[in-house]
Amino acid sequence: MILAAGLGAAVLLAAPPARAEGVVIVLHPPTAPAAAGLLVPGRGPTFSRSEALDALHRVPRGTCPCPWTFYVTLPRAASHEYDGLERVWITGPGYPQGSRLVSDRTRVPGVVSVHDLEPTASALLQGKEPPVTAQPESDVPARLTALERRLDRAHDTRAKASLLLAGFIALFAVLALALHSPFLGRAGLLATPIALAGALGLSALEVSAPTTTVLALAGIIALGAPAAAALTANRYALALALLAIFPIYLLTLAISTETSSFAAIGARPENGGRFYGFQNQVETMLLVPAMLPAALLGLPALVPIALLALVTVGASFAGADGGGVLVFALGFAVLWLRLREIPLTARNLVLAGTAAMAAGLVLVGLDAAFGGESHVTRAVGGGPIDLAEHIGHRLRLSAEGVFSSLHAAIIIPVSLAGLAWIALRRPRYAVVDAALVAIAVSLLVNDSPRDVAAWGALSCGALRFWKDARRVQ
Repeated sequence: MILAAGLGAAVLLAAPPARAEGVVIVLHPPTAPAAAGLLVPGRGPTFSRSEALDALHRVPRGTCPCPWTFYVTLPRAASHEYDGLERVWITGPGYPQGSRLVSDRTRVPGVVSVHDLEPTASALLQGKEPPVTAQPESDVPARLTALERRLDRAHDTRAKASLLLAGFIALFAVLALALHSPFLGRAGLLATPIALAGALGLSALEVSAPTTTVLALAGIIALGAPAAAALTANRYALALALLAIFPIYLLTLAISTETSSFAAIGARPENGGRFYGFQNQVETMLLVPAMLPAALLGLPALVPIALLALVTVGASFAGADGGGVLVFALGFAVLWLRLREIPLTARNLVLAGTAAMAAGLVLVGLDAAFGGESHVTRAVGGGPIDLAEHIGHRLRLSAEGVFSSLHAAIIIPVSLAGLAWIALRRPRYAVVDAALVAIAVSLLVNDSPRDVAAWGALSCGALRFWKDARRVQ
């Protein structure tokens, strides 16, 4: 370990100094108290020492004595999935000892990404407000230990919670088709927003023990979905019940971003991919709850509902999901075409795609103009070249994700076959077609095809079976 740390330090210090004064990187804990935080050593879902060193190599450095020192611990050399976070400490002006590090990019107090250190050093050297600051706290070590314990519990809960929800949706949907029951079909559709709201509620109450969380969520879905289905036989009531999850998310993310970060279904800050807001799983789950109400209420309601969904998914203070903005915008554009009975020709789809991209850019531009900042506004603000590189990176990650594991290699083809089966069934429904197009785009622009394909097939299946049950009845 000592030899590896020495080699890493040699690599870092071999780079030419960027300034006469700068930041020094030390690959071990400090000998005196310092501003401290948990360090996510990469972008996940796997971590390695080389990735962390690559990120640290980009931190501006200079000759010493240096005003600031960044102390970090490194993950083991071999690539591995999450098994706990590393530590980071900062000393220097603005970082008093006995304080907790806070990153405005992770938005989880005490959690810092290794990729936050380069912009932090650059901002400090330029006299600007850095992304990572220090917040005075009492007993910081104990707080960080409790924070990591909660992250560990959330990590251990998420797969179980997702499987639980998938099981309930599949059960309700299959029973709806077999028994020709619109009631059970509605329960299948409502299970997702009820589970998401329940997960946020449990997180807000700081319920984190995996077994307790999963059992509570099972009770919420088992009782809540049928109860909501019984109250939503009317199309207006069903539309409102499905849409309710969007203002719930808006309020939660505006008031307490970390509530969504610790939820049993949601962002995965410990994995480094998405610290807050919407990741691909939740984005895909919310496609049907967004589009079905627009189909139920008709064209006059489509634009207001689309705006609500786009702001929830894409605004910096909320979902901050750039790929989701494009997916939802194109889905609503296709739904508008289908509700107006305009053929889905190649020309019309290209026009719809162009309109969706324009709407997304306008939303991001307005978000930035009103002071919003996220990885989305930074990517778009970097200009066409940076945006093209960002999109190309997403496409590459999506392609790599297909064969990232045996699990993904099995789930993705099965899910795609299910989506193809749904697409070929007759009669055609406008909202099903819109959801299918949105999922197809999501597979291209998002970086986790397993989540998109699996939850897309499950959601579209529940929607299709509910429609079929209504038609038969």
